[in-house]
Amino acid sequence: MKKVEKEYFLKLLEKEKEKISKNLSYAREVIERGEKGVPTHIADYGTDEFEKDLEVGLSNSESKILQAVDIAIKKIKDGSYGICEGCGKQIPKERLKVIPYARFCIKCQTEREKSEK
Repeated sequence: MKKVEKEYFLKLLEKEKEKISKNLSYAREVIERGEKGVPTHIADYGTDEFEKDLEVGLSNSESKILQAVDIAIKKIKDGSYGICEGCGKQIPKERLKVIPYARFCIKCQTEREKSEK
């Protein structure tokens, strides 16, 4: 991968990391604040719990993506970025532009998802 391409993907990853970090900070604030007050109706309590569970789920998903972004940044620095961890072939740049933290080419990712089901 050319130096210009590495710089492009590094910037893309850093923007993604910043966006996810902001989202996680917001989610943590919402969770730490807890309920807005004591619900006056049982349905309100259910809605509060649903929103809290949703924030926790989103937070967990974004934490995993943040970890993948950090791994991708390390790979750029050590020169292994863009190489599929499954087959060892180059991940197409079009895929990396969409998912800059992708660890697998489409073929290997599809096989992984099939085997996980």
